[in-house]
Amino acid sequence: MKISAIARLMAAAALLAGAAAAHAEAAYPDRPIRMIIPYAPGGSLDPIGRVLGEELSRRLRQPVVVENVAGAGGMLGANRVAKANPDGYTLLIGITSNVSLAPLVTPQAQYQAADFDAISMVGTSGLVLVARPDLPVSDLAGALALARQKPGSLSYGIPGTGSLYHLAMEALKSDTGTDIVAVPYKGAGQASIDLMGGQIDLALLGLPAMLPHIANHKMKALAVMSRNRDVGDKNIPSASETAGLEGIDYDIWTGVFAPKGTPEPVRQRLHQEIQAILQSPEVIEGYRKMGVEVAPPQTLAQFSAFIAGQTDKLKSDIGRTRFNPGS
Repeated sequence: MKISAIARLMAAAALLAGAAAAHAEAAYPDRPIRMIIPYAPGGSLDPIGRVLGEELSRRLRQPVVVENVAGAGGMLGANRVAKANPDGYTLLIGITSNVSLAPLVTPQAQYQAADFDAISMVGTSGLVLVARPDLPVSDLAGALALARQKPGSLSYGIPGTGSLYHLAMEALKSDTGTDIVAVPYKGAGQASIDLMGGQIDLALLGLPAMLPHIANHKMKALAVMSRNRDVGDKNIPSASETAGLEGIDYDIWTGVFAPKGTPEPVRQRLHQEIQAILQSPEVIEGYRKMGVEVAPPQTLAQFSAFIAGQTDKLKSDIGRTRFNPGS
């Protein structure tokens, strides 16, 4: 009888706990939400996250506090979210490099892509290979031909060792059998300055920030590193069409993530609200001016599958290249 009473008490406690959890999920959100941008203020991800935070706050009727947690190439902020309570009150604005790539190449990332619940894709922006103005080439095919004529004589700048930019260039070199020397920078700003000043020959950088320099003929756009032309500038050919490189398909995607184990009703609520925000013509146009092409509507499952596929692709690309984050 005593055991039976204890069992009944345990069952009742479990029911109460379940009811409390269900009530908390139904009431979500009932307090401010923290949205972490894992890079310093003023970077390209900052306005993307702040626009989303402002719109999400309006729709959820709760403050969405945007917080910059910079450090370790975006890994510090991502790690903080991965280890946060999975209740929907701590979110991450993540990108290709810190969500999918970093865990594959550095022990500093104390998490895996699988440690996040994918909430919603936000959009993508392109990578462009640019050349110094006086380099005697006009397209990617010409740059590769020059690199083959003079192995090891050309240099390329990238914002960050072990970054997506670094992997994309090493994949290009591997697929074309060329030897071009990597020159890593802490950011795109100094790399672009040195390119325009002639200290380096090539650079792989974010397309949106480079468009004014390309328009002013301070650097030459050779190709975007994808199969298709980028909406940021349809005049710049893709790596595929200018040099037949089908395996070169890289851009920077941005998405919203929560810690693994966030309740499904909470994930659905966040997903639905963010998807609605991204269908607003004003948001679409605002992001386009930032160089971000808003992602088409998709389900939670589709975004999760996309992240898993991207992580597998990056893992495969690392395996087939001379990519060495320590170089």
